[in-house]
Amino acid sequence: MQASTNLLREEKEKNIYFNESHDAFVKHIESELLTTKGNQLILISLVDEWGKENILNDTFFEHITKYNSPQLSYITFDFHEYCKGLQFGNVLTLLQLLDKNNIFREMHFCWINTEKNIVLSDQTSLFRINCVDCLDRTNVVQAAIAKTILEIMLKKISLLDLDEGGLNDHARNIFQTMWADNGDAISRQYAGTDAMKNNL
Repeated sequence: MQASTNLLREEKEKNIYFNESHDAFVKHIESELLTTKGNQLILISLVDEWGKENILNDTFFEHITKYNSPQLSYITFDFHEYCKGLQFGNVLTLLQLLDKNNIFREMHFCWINTEKNIVLSDQTSLFRINCVDCLDRTNVVQAAIAKTILEIMLKKISLLDLDEGGLNDHARNIFQTMWADNGDAISRQYAGTDAMKNNL
């Protein structure tokens, strides 16, 4: 009887905590959706799908399910599993999934003809990367996504040939240096040290 009572109490406490955190989740998501003008928010979780991080993964999914909005797309990518052994190039698997589902093509980007003051394109979606205790996983994935979108933009405005696979060596070095410096600056604010994974 005592064990049953304890289980009921634990379940009740869990529901209370979930409801409280769900209010915060809704507030955050809706503020993010305002940024996209009510369009699409792509949530990418890099959290481990096993061990101590998994409870966060499960709870985040519960929040998304309860919110139940067609404006949310949710993708899990167990970074440590895919990229173990410093194989950061395996982030390509995530990029291929995003591309396969037309997420890059459908998100568009801001493009303004300043001479005629005409908006030619407007960004309609936003990536939100979810991690746990560090910035490094997030930084690697955001860098890969940013590079992909930059290449799409440059091809659209004819600064990169459609047949080219991506940035040339010079442009890639500039991008990587800029992104590494940005990652280091943010990491120093949070952790007091440079980013560990900034060489994707």
